[in-house]
Amino acid sequence: MKVLKEFRRNTPAMTDETAESVRARLITAIHGPETVPKRAARRLGRRVVLAAALALVVGGTVVTLNGPQEMAPVSGVAELGERAARAAEKDRALTPDPTQWLYTKELQLSGVVGDVDRDQRNTWERWTSVDGKQSAWYQDGKLMFQGSASFDPAVLAEPPVTPARVIAKIEAAILDEDRRGPQELNGRVPPKILLTVITQLITEQWLAPEVRAALYRALPTIKGMKVAQDVPVADGRRGVAFSLTDAEARSYLVLDPQTFRFLGTNSTRLKDRTFKWADGSKETFKEGTAGMTARLVAEIVDLPGQRP
Repeated sequence: MKVLKEFRRNTPAMTDETAESVRARLITAIHGPETVPKRAARRLGRRVVLAAALALVVGGTVVTLNGPQEMAPVSGVAELGERAARAAEKDRALTPDPTQWLYTKELQLSGVVGDVDRDQRNTWERWTSVDGKQSAWYQDGKLMFQGSASFDPAVLAEPPVTPARVIAKIEAAILDEDRRGPQELNGRVPPKILLTVITQLITEQWLAPEVRAALYRALPTIKGMKVAQDVPVADGRRGVAFSLTDAEARSYLVLDPQTFRFLGTNSTRLKDRTFKWADGSKETFKEGTAGMTARLVAEIVDLPGQRP
């Protein structure tokens, strides 16, 4: 299925063998090893949050965290969505030109449980065109490009912009891709995939304030979505989060506890699981291991490769 095959955010160009390995691991993370699986509806992007989606299968994370931040009280997930939406609506910076790019710098963190010294913190820089048609990153000193960076923001911004309409457009895009593939979703988008796509949009795509607000108001409507307090991200900050739990993992989209702007992601395994990959190898991930990201910079620039 194309939409799953391309869920490989934030990675350098891959060989065919590596791409297939990533695809197998992601699909296993979503469906479990028993099931083998990054234009209106078809304009859904080709990569959706590897850091978020593959957090289910990366090594454990151990972080030396800062002391607790003062948390603004949030009574429930609906209130969290509304506060985040209002913060997005207030962010009325100058609308970028379609020829400009969104530069994002992110810390990605995975490590080995019980060994802080072996934590691996990787910084990832990415450029996504404001029109949603391209993404770029540096590999071995060379600027690499890939088309169809994410969902075309113009599609989501078509009025009226409401939470229900935005969710409907995203689901239609996912199901359209599924119909062109092996039809694994059976006409229904699982909450985990929906959260993954929304996280990808919020993480790395420029969105009009009203679209971003609609996405935040839509998150509480996803089945099983809850609010979680004091959730860490990769640089040690802690925030309030949208939290979604399934049989395998608990995933978080984390916001600043004061400004309610995006901080990063966190995904924590809920039980031990051994996976067998496409190359025949096996790997076991322990209960409590986690993968995290943290947004460090998000600025509009004129050209891919340019830094603020």
